[in-house]
Amino acid sequence: MRRPEAPVPLAVTWSHEPSGEVVADARRVAAAWGLPLYERPHKRGLRPQVGAFARAFLVRGGAGFRLVDEAGELGVSPGLAMLRLKRFDAGSPMAEPLVTHAGLRPGDVVLDATAGLGADARVLARAVGPTGRVVGLEASLPLAVLLAEGLRLEPPWPSSAPIEINHARALEHLARAPTGSVDVVYFDPMFERAQGASTAFSALRRFADHSPLDAQAVAEARRVARRVVLMKRGEPSLFPALGLEALVPSAGANVFWGRAAALGA
Repeated sequence: MRRPEAPVPLAVTWSHEPSGEVVADARRVAAAWGLPLYERPHKRGLRPQVGAFARAFLVRGGAGFRLVDEAGELGVSPGLAMLRLKRFDAGSPMAEPLVTHAGLRPGDVVLDATAGLGADARVLARAVGPTGRVVGLEASLPLAVLLAEGLRLEPPWPSSAPIEINHARALEHLARAPTGSVDVVYFDPMFERAQGASTAFSALRRFADHSPLDAQAVAEARRVARRVVLMKRGEPSLFPALGLEALVPSAGANVFWGRAAALGA
C-alpha cells in the first residue's frame, strides 16, 4: 500500500490482531464514509503511521471504534449518559433539565444540533421513546463517524428512539431543512463552558469543531422547530443576543438554559 505524499486528515484501519468480522467492518466504514483505508499488517504497530499516512485513525477493534492521533485516543460509550438514563427509567425526583426545559413528549422528533459524543442524544432518545426520532448533527467528521458507528454497535437503551447521526454544521443543515419539520431543536456548544481538564475532554476538544453558534443559526432553528428551541451554555448573558430567553437557574448552577418559542408551527 502506498503512503500518501501528505498525511490525510482521517483514515480507517483495524486493531493489531483483528478478526475477519472486524476487518470487514473497517472496510465497510471506509467505503460508507468515503475515507481512505489503511490495511494494517497483522500485529504491526500503528504509531509510525500516525502523522505519516494519516493525522488521525478511526480504529475498529473487537470492542468497537476509537479515534487515535499523536496525542492519544478517544472512544465512545453510553457511560456518560448511563446514570441519567437510569434515573429517567426509575422516575427519579432528580429532574433531567434537558427533558423538562424542552417539554419533550413521546413520539417527538428532536434535532440535536451539536451531538458531540452523544450523551444528550441518548437522553433525548429515551425521552421521546420508540415512536420518536432523534437526529444528531456533528460538524467534526472524526466525531461524527466515531459516534455514528459506535451507536450502530451499541445495544440500544430500552424504549428509546433510533438516533441518526449526520456530519453537518448546524447552520448549513438548518438552512436546508423544511419549516416546522421537527418538534424541538437543541444546542449545546460545550466548549464555551469551563470544563475540567480530563483526558477524555482534552481528546474530545482536539477532534471537535470549535466554530461558534450565532443568532442566524438560532433563527433558522426557530423556523425549523414546531415547538421550541433550547440551548445550554455556560454564560447566560449571551442568550438575549441569540434571541433566547434565559431560564431561571437552579441554585449553584454552573450551566444555564435559554429557550425560544418556535416560528415553524
